[in-house]
Amino acid sequence: MIVYFSTVVRSAPPDQGGEIVKLDWATKRVLAKAPIRVDNPRVNDPNSRGSTRGGRGILIHGDRVFVASYHSILAFDRDLRFIEQITNPLFANLHELAWDRNEIWATSTDIDAAIKVDLTGRTVGCWWPREDVTLQSAFSLTPLPIQKDRDNRTAFVGIGDSAPSHVHLNAATADGSRPLMLLNRFGAVVRLNPTEIVLQDPSLRGCHNIATMADRTMLINNTVQRAIHVYDANGRLKKRIPLLGFEQVRRILYRHAWAAACGWLGRYGRPARLCHALFARWRTARPLFLRGLHPIDASRILVGISPGAVLEIDWVSEKLLDIYAYSDDRHVCVHGLTSVA
Repeated sequence: MIVYFSTVVRSAPPDQGGEIVKLDWATKRVLAKAPIRVDNPRVNDPNSRGSTRGGRGILIHGDRVFVASYHSILAFDRDLRFIEQITNPLFANLHELAWDRNEIWATSTDIDAAIKVDLTGRTVGCWWPREDVTLQSAFSLTPLPIQKDRDNRTAFVGIGDSAPSHVHLNAATADGSRPLMLLNRFGAVVRLNPTEIVLQDPSLRGCHNIATMADRTMLINNTVQRAIHVYDANGRLKKRIPLLGFEQVRRILYRHAWAAACGWLGRYGRPARLCHALFARWRTARPLFLRGLHPIDASRILVGISPGAVLEIDWVSEKLLDIYAYSDDRHVCVHGLTSVA
């Protein structure tokens, strides 16, 4: 099995903010890698944590590997030789990508939108959750002030998360003709055509990644609580798989226990302002930040964490099958994941 994964490097200079890596899973040998930079246009990034840095969601189509950057989808060949940049005026802080037949849903997180494009980057559809009457009623949302006919690729850098009504739409997945969208801010999954809130779980706030299985089981990364949640097609929780239940994962956390404790204080400690100031350095890059999710088959999945590592888990038996550590630097976080036989 060949695994492709992307990384984001917290606090790194933007030109060194991450890469895409090709890995032989059986031998754990890196076969190729390429840097992911934000060019054409360049972006002035005030956020030292992540924001414009590194690679995001990954898809494979024929002999091409597509990886999202902040405002573009970059196309490589299977050996990670760059081919072309695919961009769109509504790409702003892309997170995950998902197929819709031969078209791509790109989650444009800074502007709270899902943009469906063809393989040239031409817009063929879009969904604006803050303009959706079902979600406006459920979450008291107001539309984003945006001129959709303008180039918005750099207009919202650093302000998306702080905007009123921001939903942080960061992942999508196919579900027949009704794609699923993940709203990080509310821990909610929304099914489109027509709009239906499938589930809302407060413990999922801050979540990343959603995948569907053949029986329509949904898997979601609970990033904050370091667990994988498994739901049925109707949004009922079937099981919760805590990553700290695996000894090898606990060892990673133990190596970074001080950073983990300081990061927690920086995020949740009281008094808040003092703790945020004292522990800001550790808050930037938390160990066991959970991001990246890819089903291999009916029972096996790949999951990414920081410091940069990929886990192979059997979610049915709840066993850790294998692990690959790319980096022991907690600033290095896996983001996108996919594999080919």
